[in-house]
Amino acid sequence: MMKKEQDNRRSFLKHMLAGTAAVVGTAAIVKPAKAKSAPMGQRADEVLYHESDSFAKYYKSLRS
Repeated sequence: MMKKEQDNRRSFLKHMLAGTAAVVGTAAIVKPAKAKSAPMGQRADEVLYHESDSFAKYYKSLRS
């Protein structure tokens, strides 16, 4: 009984080691994805924000 249990443990550990090696090997082969550079669509002098009345009212409600 002890011999069979020990063989099962060894088999389990061998399978775990083989699985880990397969995952690490696959991760080493796969190239990491690189982000593509987007064309610059906005100009440096372009205003991206303007304060409207509704925003001003909301900001005032946060202060009080």
